[in-house]
Amino acid sequence: MALLREIEIKYRFTEIDCEITGSYLDKPEKIAEVFKFLHLETKERFLVVNLTQQHTILNYEVVATGSANAIVIRPAEVFRTAILLNAPAIVLVHNHPSGDPSLSLEDINFTKKLLVVAEQLHISIVDHVVIGFNQFRSIRQTHPELFID
Repeated sequence: MALLREIEIKYRFTEIDCEITGSYLDKPEKIAEVFKFLHLETKERFLVVNLTQQHTILNYEVVATGSANAIVIRPAEVFRTAILLNAPAIVLVHNHPSGDPSLSLEDINFTKKLLVVAEQLHISIVDHVVIGFNQFRSIRQTHPELFID
């Protein structure tokens, strides 16, 4: 007997004390505010935030959880829900459990790779924000040359 697999997409709601989740998510400060809960994580977590055409949040997905200082992730996993939801834009967010949001070479190179894939899929990457303890870094702000608008 052959197996037939069904895909089920399930939403889980997380209450956050933040006034801006329905607003235009266009600035790294807003992104960091919405996802500041990541600064308490002891393992690296990589999130994809799917956005509407107006850049308001549709949902977010924890795409991968790594160790205290590394994570392994494929570009296909990053874009999976954006493709399923037909989301025109995404924001990438991950934390550095050390509390230091300084960008690693891996952070920058992985973002470059994702920007190439995003262009092929016609999905806009608004930013990639790294959350640390009470601070953050925006790859769009520190490396604007990577982002073609």
